[in-house]
Amino acid sequence: MSRICIRCGHTNPDTENYCVKCGATLPRISQAVARPARVKVTKNYDTIKLKVEQLLSYEISGDEYLNVLDNIYSKVEEAANTVSSMEIPEDLMPYFKEQMEIGLTGIDMFLQAINELRVLPELLEELDNAESDEVRENLLQEIEKIKDQGLSLAAEATEHLNIALDMAIENMSKWKEEETGGFYV
Repeated sequence: MSRICIRCGHTNPDTENYCVKCGATLPRISQAVARPARVKVTKNYDTIKLKVEQLLSYEISGDEYLNVLDNIYSKVEEAANTVSSMEIPEDLMPYFKEQMEIGLTGIDMFLQAINELRVLPELLEELDNAESDEVRENLLQEIEKIKDQGLSLAAEATEHLNIALDMAIENMSKWKEEETGGFYV
């Protein structure tokens, strides 16, 4: 396995985080890890969806639910910081600009979805303490609306992130092919 430097094109061992030739930060996505990364992105969505369902069926507490959301939020936020701080030389920007924009949009959407879904434990508590059927019905509708909107946004964000990962593979291949005159190793 190897990681290709987007600054100088040098092929580095997969274990390196910095190019051994020019010292640039190596991209975290290579062909060898893109599929597992796609699975990981989708798994975050699946985990959130499961935890929402478990919360709403009182299988887990609000604190457990919020801990899971906080954990995923931290990981996604860390990924955003990594992508945002990547140094891409101007001549390589055409290869990666759209991919980075799609990825960062997906990250922003995912974080927004998590923030929207954070209110569910509070609404459940209000539901448990509701004194009238009308208030209960309104709260049930609000809970369903937030659940649907949050999960829909998280699903859309997941699709953006998976598209960006697929583009990373394609862009690295295109760039390497052009750099080597059509011979991609």
